[in-house]
Amino acid sequence: MEPRSFYDITEPEDRRELAQLVKAGVFSYAVMIPEDLPRREVEDVFREAGFLHVEIDASGWPRQITVKTEKGVFTFRKVEEGVYKINRAD
Repeated sequence: MEPRSFYDITEPEDRRELAQLVKAGVFSYAVMIPEDLPRREVEDVFREAGFLHVEIDASGWPRQITVKTEKGVFTFRKVEEGVYKINRAD
């Protein structure tokens, strides 16, 4: 699957595509995340990607949000208002 330039995490179809990209290890896109987004929607992306253990650290929100899973740590870092880039920490 060729990623688009951005995904809106509030849209169910975009969350499904994000899950597939995260599962495949592809992170060359931006994610639109509103500041009042319930953490559950971020968790849903990672659960749909197949991760069983998903822990959200939103202590740095809205600057960043960190997702810890059994297969690694993923960070959404703010690029501009409402737009985040996702990276996997090794």
